[in-house]
Amino acid sequence: MENTNRQSLMQKTVELLNRQLPAGLSCVGGEGEIRIVETESGKQLIAGLPLTPLFVRAEKTPQEAAELTQAFARRVLAIVQGHLKPMTLKGAESHIYPVLRHSSFVKKNPERWVHRTHTEQTSILYALDDAKGYRLIEQEMLVSAGWTAEELHRHAISNLQQLPIPKKQQKVGPNTITFIAAADGYAASRILLPSLIEEMEASRTGDVLGVAIPHPDVLVFGDLHGDSGAELLSRLTYDFASKSSMPISPLPFVWEAGELIPIVVVTHEKKKGAGPGAKS
Repeated sequence: MENTNRQSLMQKTVELLNRQLPAGLSCVGGEGEIRIVETESGKQLIAGLPLTPLFVRAEKTPQEAAELTQAFARRVLAIVQGHLKPMTLKGAESHIYPVLRHSSFVKKNPERWVHRTHTEQTSILYALDDAKGYRLIEQEMLVSAGWTAEELHRHAISNLQQLPIPKKQQKVGPNTITFIAAADGYAASRILLPSLIEEMEASRTGDVLGVAIPHPDVLVFGDLHGDSGAELLSRLTYDFASKSSMPISPLPFVWEAGELIPIVVVTHEKKKGAGPGAKS
């Protein structure tokens, strides 16, 4: 999609949101992202919502551009409603969950969010869920509750452990791909459960256990055999991440010595991957 078309799509998104935002709030677009601000003061309520995933999806299926824009706007409006609703952590211990974001999300405003490092590419943040959506937990909410970051983390992991783990498997050649796509917003977060990783590692028959966390609504495990397995997982990860309005990591990982190690597969003319050994 040419820049002029992207600019047009951004303008349509901004106009759509400005028709639906609560009074006193406005949407402003620029440099491939949108911001929600207070109309009179210009103070930012929500900053840095990227439009690139919307652009990419509209490029691939231009006939669905209007529908994709509507879906994106609904997600933004849900985030806005979460920010406007007064929330407190005390008494809400059972509604706190961990969420994953690309590390660049935290770097934009590191003092705002309660977070901890997950991998070099990903960070753990925390969400307060009210059944209609969730709000990311900010430092001031933690201070108001009188909690430590470790207490918050324990609550989040404990609640995550109570969620079901639906699995769907698919064989592709010698490789077995396991998809976890629970429709609760925390599918990718399940990578934080050691028991799940141990289960997948114990059942592995291939060379390595691959892991992908392309966006919040899917977690992928790959029982991978050779270079073809690594290339397969790499393509799947990039495809899922590019289609999401909230990508986490376009790179897959391998589980090695208790750590998630990112892998980069270099595809040559004959489509031979560099395999799990090609690590960044």
